[in-house]
Amino acid sequence: MKHIFRLLPILLLIVLLAGCSLFKQEKEIVAQVDDEVLTLEEFKSNFTESEWKNLSQEQKKAYAEEWVNLVLLAREADKAGLKDDKLIKNRLKYAERKVLGNALISVRLASEKVSEEELFNYYRVHQADFGNALKNYRVQRIYLTDTGLVGKVRMDIQNGMKFEDAAKVYSQEQLGQTGGYMGVVTPDGADSTIWQAVHNLQPNELTTLPRGGGILILKYYAAEEGTGETGFEGLKDEITRRILEERRRQVYDDLIRELKSGADVYLTI
Repeated sequence: MKHIFRLLPILLLIVLLAGCSLFKQEKEIVAQVDDEVLTLEEFKSNFTESEWKNLSQEQKKAYAEEWVNLVLLAREADKAGLKDDKLIKNRLKYAERKVLGNALISVRLASEKVSEEELFNYYRVHQADFGNALKNYRVQRIYLTDTGLVGKVRMDIQNGMKFEDAAKVYSQEQLGQTGGYMGVVTPDGADSTIWQAVHNLQPNELTTLPRGGGILILKYYAAEEGTGETGFEGLKDEITRRILEERRRQVYDDLIRELKSGADVYLTI
C-alpha cells in the first residue's frame, strides 16, 4: 500500500504530461517545418479580426506557405551566423519594438466600431475626395490553377523577379505569354471585381483574387483618371479603412504625448 502512495506523485505527473500532450495535439496545425509548427491560433494573431474575416482560403494558404519559406530562410540565416551580427541584432531590436508599439495601438483600437451613420456622414463630407479616388488602373495578372504555387510566385517576385517574367513562367492562361498585361480596368466595367481588388493597393503591390477554380495574382502599375462611380455602398470598405486610419493616428498621437510627458526624452541629431 505504501508503494502505491509513493507512486502517486509519479502517476500524477504522467497524467499531467499526457494531458498537455493531448492539448497540444488538439491545437489545429496550419503548417509545419520539421518540429516547428504554426498553429491556427498563432496564424490568426497576425491579422486583425476584420482582415481575417475577409481573407479567402487561397490567401490563407499563400500566407501559410510564406511562413514555411520564412522559417526555412531564417534557419539558413541562423546556420550562417547572421543572428550574431551586430547590425542584424539592432534591426531585430527595432522590429520587436515596432511590433510591440503597433500591438499597443491595436489594443486601444480593439473596441472601436464604425457605425452606418458615421460611414454615411464621412461619405457626405468627403464625397468630392472619393470622386477623385475613382481611378482606372492598368493591371497585370498571373492566373494559377494550382493554388499551391501562390506563395512561391509571390516570393519570387518579392525577391526581384519581374512580374512579366513570372507571368510567362507560371501563368496558366494565354495572357501570361505577353507578361500578364490585361489593359485598363474600371469600377463599372466587366472587370470591376479586379478593380475592387487593386484600388486600395500601392503601385506594384501584390494581391490575390479567386477566379474560376484558381487564383489571380494582381498588381497595378499605372493609374489614370476615370469616370466610373461606385456610390456609397461600393465605397463602404474604403470609408471604414479611412476612418480607422484616422483613429489610429489619433491614438498614436495621444499615446506619444502621454508617454513623453512622463519620460526624459532628448535628441542629439
